[in-house]
Amino acid sequence: MSDPISDLKHELLAAAVRQQSHAATGREWTRTHSRRRWVIVAVAGLVLVGGLLATPALGIGERLLSLIQGKRSAQPGDVQAPAWSRDGRTIVFVSWRDGNREVYAMDADGSGPRNLTQHPARDVRPAWSPNGRRIAFVSLRDGNAEVYVMNADGSGKRNLTRDRAGDDDYPTWSPDGRKIAFFGGRLQDSLYVMNADGSGLRRLTRNPRISRGQIVWSPDGRTIYFGRYLVSTDGSGLRMLPYIRLTAVWSPDGRRIAFTRLRGRTGSPTDIYVMNADGSGTRRLTHNAGYNAEPAWSPDGRKIAFRSTRDGNREIYVMNADGSNQRNLTRNPAKDVRPSWSPDGRRIAFVSDRDGRLEAHVMNADGSGQRSLTLQER
Repeated sequence: MSDPISDLKHELLAAAVRQQSHAATGREWTRTHSRRRWVIVAVAGLVLVGGLLATPALGIGERLLSLIQGKRSAQPGDVQAPAWSRDGRTIVFVSWRDGNREVYAMDADGSGPRNLTQHPARDVRPAWSPNGRRIAFVSLRDGNAEVYVMNADGSGKRNLTRDRAGDDDYPTWSPDGRKIAFFGGRLQDSLYVMNADGSGLRRLTRNPRISRGQIVWSPDGRTIYFGRYLVSTDGSGLRMLPYIRLTAVWSPDGRRIAFTRLRGRTGSPTDIYVMNADGSGTRRLTHNAGYNAEPAWSPDGRKIAFRSTRDGNREIYVMNADGSNQRNLTRNPAKDVRPSWSPDGRRIAFVSDRDGRLEAHVMNADGSGQRSLTLQER
């Protein structure tokens, strides 16, 4: 999808080039005509920019104002979905609160926030080990994106990949915590698996045309889902599934996969589907005009939280696993995204800009008790 700001710049530049060309070759045009055309172009540009600023649906007015005012507006990638520890006592998240992207931890009630990475380089994508003792993350502190691991308190940081030739991203723990899968290579076009200490590196895919997507381990640890593909953890059995998938998550029992699919071409609205783990039995769960994405299974597998724009802005919804009883939980004019269930299924963490910037929030599973976790100490 084209960027309206970029399109505007190109259009105005093209108009200027055309104007200069006409001025050079069309001697019949007088300075008055030339000046008049410049005025028309300038007015059209101002009208278009004004329209963009005043039209929230286009989603760029705030970005333009931010640029004009010399401020950096937080974008969705700045704050990752809050990740709960297995015992539900601690949440890790990424925030710009100290001026650059850092990995933080806090108690599940929002108290005791602490910066775990404390480095001027970008630190992102924290992922808990299944036993809750370690956190994998991605850092640029050595000059390129590498997979690191640290203890849950931020100590003992180690670079696991040490690959100067390319960038590594999206570390994802195996269910037993013994391995980590990630994307690597010069274009991050290969899927790798290594032991949790960085040894035993093995490349599972070698096709640069394979889209990377999101890494998801099957609950039994034998299969990895990414993009539109499934592959065994020994590198065998690579196969493409017959749908376009943007995000996918396995159900807790490993029998089903919830995923997001485009209704048409890139940029078209999306819906949430479920299918059996072998790719059969696909069913569409959402049937409304908006964008539906970011499915998240409840720990008992009976519900799916997700993000939807059906009410005109991004809200967190929940539905039964069969698609019935879809309800808006957040009901807030702000942007609410990236739902994440607590291990006991009683709460849902999410990211919202309702306090002026994208930060972690939490609510009860029925939508009550919504509060900011990361701003309440200020």
